[in-house]
Amino acid sequence: MENLLTAKQYEELTKKLEANELYQKSKSLHKVLQFRRFFDSEKGKALTGQIVRKEDGYLLEGDEGFDEKKAKLVIYNFADGFLNSENDQPAVQYPGHWEIWEHGLLKKVVADGGDTEEYWENGVPVRIETNLAERRRTEAENGK
Repeated sequence: MENLLTAKQYEELTKKLEANELYQKSKSLHKVLQFRRFFDSEKGKALTGQIVRKEDGYLLEGDEGFDEKKAKLVIYNFADGFLNSENDQPAVQYPGHWEIWEHGLLKKVVADGGDTEEYWENGVPVRIETNLAERRRTEAENGK
């Protein structure tokens, strides 16, 4: 994403994505973060590197409504302010779920401990495969 989107362009793009059936079925809680650039609020610089947060949805420890029992550690990787995967490291990961991003756009989501895989192109889901554990088991039993 060389050019940043205007607020109007972002709003129009978001409406199109939200109308997409595969987008609605996606297991990614973070898909809404596509096309966004993140900055360190204290330093005013684009985020780069890894950030680990304890989250319950998007609530952080200490936020009103935060539920410790539902909370999980989420690891985010950034490059120049965008969620980004490098060296085979997911840009977003938490137990049983990881996401491959390229400069602020989703490329692949692996969810349900590997039982679901989603493939994305230009920020739009193009294919979702489910029940992969069952398929792999059946293929192994049939010698494929």
